[in-house]
Amino acid sequence: MDDQSFTSGTGIVRFTNHVEIPPGGTYKFELENINDALKKDDLFQAWRGHIINNALFIEEKIDLLISKLLFRKELEGAGLFKSMVLSREFFSFMSKWRVLRDLLKTISPFKETYNPELLSDLRFIVNERDKFAHGQVMYSGNKGEKIFLEYFKETLQKEEISEETIKAFIQKCSKCYVGLDKIIVEAQKRQNIKTSEDVKNE
Repeated sequence: MDDQSFTSGTGIVRFTNHVEIPPGGTYKFELENINDALKKDDLFQAWRGHIINNALFIEEKIDLLISKLLFRKELEGAGLFKSMVLSREFFSFMSKWRVLRDLLKTISPFKETYNPELLSDLRFIVNERDKFAHGQVMYSGNKGEKIFLEYFKETLQKEEISEETIKAFIQKCSKCYVGLDKIIVEAQKRQNIKTSEDVKNE
């Protein structure tokens, strides 16, 4: 029993080593420091919250931008489209990313200043959010020293999660937030809407 894993949200403790138990025989499991291992779950759930909340802020920015690009003059239509279509469950985060990508490749002046790095960063955010929202967390070692996330991406993947993982994600979100804001300002100019910056300069 060199390694043991504790699965979040269930009463299951999974051992990775194989034990042969003869017919009619018994085996005694020595479980040490389970409480220490399970305490890691509080930390992971906080991390998961950071991932999902930051991704949600980005998704809301994408909703706003898509609406402004599609409804250049019809502000009421943009609001209805956002609430009646983009906010529905069937319109996934990845679907919104694809729509935004295609719009920015098609509409002037955005197609002339197309930024593949921003779209790549946004796709990273979508994928990471999906991992944390749908993946299964596991704690490995006698005290749950290591945190792993298992998820499907073509095949079953297993990835170690640390505080650095979360910090890198939040930094990526901050970068994308700034990039999306710049495009939204340009979209507002196409709608002849005064931005806060325009008001300051008057």
